[in-house]
Amino acid sequence: MLPERLCRELTDYLPSDSILVSDTGHSGIWTGTMIDFKHPDQSFIRCSGSLGWGLPAAMGAKCAQPDRPVICFTGDGGIWYHIAELDTAMKSEINAVIVVNNNHSLNQEQGGVESVYGGRTAGSDELWLFPDADFAKMAESMGCLGITVNKPSELAGALDQALDSGRPAVVDVKTHVEGIAPRTWMPS
Repeated sequence: MLPERLCRELTDYLPSDSILVSDTGHSGIWTGTMIDFKHPDQSFIRCSGSLGWGLPAAMGAKCAQPDRPVICFTGDGGIWYHIAELDTAMKSEINAVIVVNNNHSLNQEQGGVESVYGGRTAGSDELWLFPDADFAKMAESMGCLGITVNKPSELAGALDQALDSGRPAVVDVKTHVEGIAPRTWMPS
């Protein structure tokens, strides 16, 4: 799945009173440019901090608004920073839903790495690629709900299950490594 499709599916799914919390980096670009809000009671909180901010911020939003569905959009790079907080969320019954745009990379770094190394060279990929992690299994190991999504048609059902589970949940969406966020346009 391409990240653009993930954003389209989230746009179509988001509950009318949901809070969407976006991590920084590509997550902020994807959500800021590709997700449309259709209801006046939907809220958007976008990171103004460093990578990894999304998961703890979603927990804070859920504590502040416990009766509203809180969905976090982060990448695999972002969730690695604070994944242990899923244990805190479970123990404290902070039932946020974390959607991971899992392309097993920090692909926003690819261009910079390739410019320094003169293209894709032996060993340069290891500077921006991650092993293919299973965040759903990691969530399950902490007592949270973990669901893996491989196709767009699986996302709505996974989000229904996550929001209805009564516990913190991770929806690990496998996306294509070549999905690069659009560049931000700055007026001159």
